[in-house]
Amino acid sequence: MTVVIHEIERVRLAARISQTEISQILGVTQGHYSKVINGKADLSRKLEERMRSWIGAQDAGAETSTSRRIKQLAVSIRQQCMELMHLAGL
Repeated sequence: MTVVIHEIERVRLAARISQTEISQILGVTQGHYSKVINGKADLSRKLEERMRSWIGAQDAGAETSTSRRIKQLAVSIRQQCMELMHLAGL
């Protein structure tokens, strides 16, 4: 397991953030996040970069619970819009 995976799990657990929440922040499904963390799926370069960025923001104290929730909602809205466009055939 790579250092970034150990680190993101350490920070996630310390912040009491669920896998669902962190996966939304990172732009992946909870299932995929779980597979990556457990070594059942490869860690892509893009996902590793997003993980490092999030860890850096946490370590710097730049992300408050309010800003984290705003990001979560933005990701959720984006996912819902993409699903709506898919269903509408756009």
